[in-house]
Amino acid sequence: MMNRHKVFMIALQILSISFLLFGCSTSNSSHGNVEYLIYKDNENHFSINYPSTWSIDSKQPNVGVMFDSPKENDQDMYTENVSAGAFSLPTEATSPIENYVNGMVDTIKKQTPEMNVIKTSSLKINNVPAIQIIYTAKRDNLDLAYKATYLLKGKVGYIIVFTCLNGEIDKYSPVVDNMINSFVITD
Repeated sequence: MMNRHKVFMIALQILSISFLLFGCSTSNSSHGNVEYLIYKDNENHFSINYPSTWSIDSKQPNVGVMFDSPKENDQDMYTENVSAGAFSLPTEATSPIENYVNGMVDTIKKQTPEMNVIKTSSLKINNVPAIQIIYTAKRDNLDLAYKATYLLKGKVGYIIVFTCLNGEIDKYSPVVDNMINSFVITD
């Protein structure tokens, strides 16, 4: 019988892979004075604010919702996006979330060997402990950057992934950080 930590890590692997595969689309965003709307996912019990100019796609498999930024101009070849979702954990997460960082990084590296971890950090989002992994990887011949944020509450895990062209994380951080920090688990 597998121990709880191993089963937990397998569940996180599956979700991380899903977000890596579906967290990309092609077409970009501008932001200045940004108006935010609230997206509520009653099935997965969370809400998140998103820029009113971004489109919503709730039909992606294994992803609760994806928000795509608008094209900045006709030369724009990639759409930055934020995906958010929830997944059931095989057992209740009772260890501090920081205990899972290395396993999450290892899981992503197995699926994306050329992954380069830029930074990992612990944070709280609306009083829920979270970890954030910022990394780069190549996908479909594009150099991409990812900001993956994981939250665990009881037997449910949540993941928010921002994907953009490598070198553009800082450009989108004000909007993306606002989105991540607006994330609320609605029980």
